[in-house]
Amino acid sequence: MILTFVLLSITVGLDIVGQTCFKLGVGHNDGVGSDDCDRGRGVGGFLHSLVSSKWIAAGVAVYVVEFVVWFAALSRAPLSLAYPFNALAYCGVVLASRYVLHETVSARRWLGTLAIAAGVVLVCWP
Repeated sequence: MILTFVLLSITVGLDIVGQTCFKLGVGHNDGVGSDDCDRGRGVGGFLHSLVSSKWIAAGVAVYVVEFVVWFAALSRAPLSLAYPFNALAYCGVVLASRYVLHETVSARRWLGTLAIAAGVVLVCWP
C-alpha cells in the first residue's frame, strides 16, 4: 500500500512540475508570450515559439515520465482511489503558483485549496 501512495504522490508531483514548466514556457520573455500574436507574429509565430521553448519541452518530458508512473500506480490502486488522489495536483499548483511563479493567491483560493485537500483525505484515507 505504501508503494501505491508513493507512486500516486510522484504522479501528483510530476503534474505540478509539468504545469509549472508550461506556465514558465508561455508566460516569460524567453518562452512564448501571450502577446506573440499581438506583435504581428500570428498563429505561426506563436506555434514556433511554443515548440522552440525549453520550458515547454521540459514540461512535455515531465508528462511523458508522469504517464509511465501513472500506469504503474493504476496497476496497483483502484481507480476510485487513484483519480481522486490526483486532485492534490490542484493544491500543489496553487502552491507552485504562489511560491515559484510569485502569483497572488486570494484567501478564497487558499480556502478552496484546503477544501480540495480535505476532500482527498476523506476519499483516500485507508
